[in-house]
Amino acid sequence: MAEALRDVQALFLAGVIGGDAGAEALIVDDDRVGAARRLNIYRNNYRASLRDVLADHYERVHAWLGDDQFDNLAAAYADANPSRTRNLRYYGGEFPAFLARHYPVDGELAELAELDWTLRGAFDAADAEPLDAAAVGALGDAWVERRLTLHPSARLVTQYHNSRAIWSALDAGEAPPDAALLAVPASLLVWRLETRAQFRTLAEDEARALALLALGASFTDLSVDTIDRLGEAGAMEALAAWLGRWLADELLVLAD
Repeated sequence: MAEALRDVQALFLAGVIGGDAGAEALIVDDDRVGAARRLNIYRNNYRASLRDVLADHYERVHAWLGDDQFDNLAAAYADANPSRTRNLRYYGGEFPAFLARHYPVDGELAELAELDWTLRGAFDAADAEPLDAAAVGALGDAWVERRLTLHPSARLVTQYHNSRAIWSALDAGEAPPDAALLAVPASLLVWRLETRAQFRTLAEDEARALALLALGASFTDLSVDTIDRLGEAGAMEALAAWLGRWLADELLVLAD
């Protein structure tokens, strides 16, 4: 009985998601509506639900494109990427890659989507005990040799268009600037501080430093690399400023 029920459910799901006409046999067919039309109602409701999920996950992309264009993109994405998870929180994770693949000329689309998705991921990422000034003091001089990593919510994002400015304007309800290529790619840090997901733009040297820490470098490793690039005086100034901000932002975690 259970196997028969699963077979019926699988056939109905194939009809809703994949357009399998065999599912019509499961539905009442009469002159008033008809099985094909009833099945199409389910299909339309399914697609509308996925569209609403994508609009919620990608608010700034939705605002940038407007309802009609976003609906068309959401429908194309849903056709190519049916939901395969019970939790719709995770539906749409491939949307940025989908946009990059199908709209390479409009690179800001994928970048806006990536920023939306990364912020959402930062909000509900796993927690970890951040390194703070008290922990550094308790470890003494030995802390500089300990391997570090970034908080689980932290991600580094590279943008080649003025997508950050577009995102910020849309988020504030202001008129966004036209999309444009940047003269130099921008590095963004996305992370969660307490309960708030946020991002900020990084200078090139700090972006490199955080990328090294994300790979498990120690503060000593980072210091050597920074001195090689900035010289001793410049490195000491930069490292002190970075460390103070990273500790305040709860970015660093001991890796071992």
